[in-house]
This record gives sequence, C-alpha cells and structure tokens, in this order.
Amino acid sequence: MIAVSGLEGLQPALILPKYSKNLAIVNKESLICGWCLIQKELKKYNTNFLPIDSEHYSIFSLIKNISKIDIKKIYITASGGPFLNYPKKKFKFIKPAQALKHPNWKMGKKITIDSATLMNKVFEVIEAKNIFNIPYNKISILTHPSSYVHALVMFKSGVTKLLIHDPDMRIPIYNSIYNSNDKLLKKNINIKNLDFNIINNLDLKNVNVKKFPTIKLLNKLPETNTLFETVLVTINDYLVYKFLDNKISFEELNDMLIKFILSKDFSKYKKIIPKNLEQINDLRKLVSLKMNQKVI
Repeated sequence: MIAVSGLEGLQPALILPKYSKNLAIVNKESLICGWCLIQKELKKYNTNFLPIDSEHYSIFSLIKNISKIDIKKIYITASGGPFLNYPKKKFKFIKPAQALKHPNWKMGKKITIDSATLMNKVFEVIEAKNIFNIPYNKISILTHPSSYVHALVMFKSGVTKLLIHDPDMRIPIYNSIYNSNDKLLKKNINIKNLDFNIINNLDLKNVNVKKFPTIKLLNKLPETNTLFETVLVTINDYLVYKFLDNKISFEELNDMLIKFILSKDFSKYKKIIPKNLEQINDLRKLVSLKMNQKVI
C-alpha cells in the first residue's frame, strides 16, 4: 500500500508493480498526475490495482462484474466540510483554524483545507475517471453531511445502488485488501451498528457552486490523463499553503485557484500526455516558480 502524501508517492507507485501482484494506492496525486504511467506498469507486470479511498472502494464494489455500458451515473459524496451551511458573505473572514475543523474526518492540514474548498472532491472525480475509465459527464458530486454514504451508482436498468459505512478508513482499507481472500474475510473488525437515524435522513444535495466554485474546474479538464493535472495539483498545493500561512484569504484561495489554473500559461499542457516521472517533476518545479512570481 502506498500512503505517501503528495507527488512523492508517484515514484514508488511506478516501482512496486514489478514486485507485487496487488497494488493499493491511497495517494491522490499519483493517481491524478501519473495514472497513465502507473497503468502501463500494472499491465506490464500483470499487477492488480486496489482502490483504497472510501469513495473509490465503494464504486469498485458497486460496479464489480458489471459492464461499464450499463452505468448511467456515478455519484461521489462530499461532507461539505466545515462551511457547508456557513453564510457565503462570511467566507472572506474565514481563518485557517476554522477551515481545519472538519466535522467528520481527522486528516492532515493540506487535505483538510482541500475538503473545505471541495477541491478534494475534484481530485476524487479525476481519480474515479482514471481508475474506472468513466467519462466526466457520468460522474457527479453530492453533498452529504454525515459521510455515511460514500458513493451511489445509477444503472440504465433503473436500479441505483449505494454503499454506506461509518466515516472510518479501516473499513474500505480492510475490505479492499482482503477482498479476494475468502479466508481472511472471515476475520471481523470492530464496527458500530447501523445508525438508522442517519439512514432516515441522508440529506443528499447538489453542490452549491457559488459557495464551492472549485467544482467548475471539472468542466475544464481533458478526458485523457495529461500534464494539466500536474498543473492543477501544483497550483492548489501552492495556494493552500499560502492560505495556511495567512498570506491569502479563503476567498482568494478559491478565486486564485480558478484564475491561475485556467490561465493561458498552463492551458497548453492539456494536450501533452506524461511520458515519465521526470517530466512531471520538472513541470511541478516550473509551475511552482511561476506561482512564486505571480503571488506575493
């Protein structure tokens, strides 16, 4: 399993398929920026890929042994973070300490801020598109404050399936790793009973794009894995840490993210497919340098 944070997780993802028949990756950046490279190594060594993130494990479970042709829509859920019901007019006053108070998950600072902006969900949609080879127009995001439902899949047959579990990463990790081993599946993990109060009030809604404008970026992404995803990840990383250092406001984080990602400086990378790890790392350095020139 690769759980290294940041793009540093891509190098081991390209090395390990040679030495293992199963590869589990929690690292988002590698799946977003280097999926085509990882996929090449998986095929070369006939290595299985195991989705570990709760949303992607859920999708994997729901569409297992089902043809992609039969899928009408996939929905990934988002808690909405600490600002789901926070007044938009107060967003300009949001401080890092507020953004770091996620209601459901205990995570690192970077990913917690991504959850507050919903950029985390943009990343998860990209991952889902890559992992399952499903086009963006078949993947949507729903807010779901309790984080009890992790994914829903609507089929052309009229049936919709969903997968639920507590916001506890032990559950998708356990089930993903032991999925193919019936003997190991006989072991139990300590989990809570179903919470019917939550099930009776799932509160699934479309994302408020005015509050969370990062979602609009999904309409600007290329369908194939390109170097543009490296631009996306690098600019987001840069601005998140600027926000955490109190250099920019929460609103500026959102606005600058969209402004710089969609600027002419970076649009050319939508047409370039990554060839190797060095190319991705070089671009990351270049984008960081340009951002240093653009942002105080």
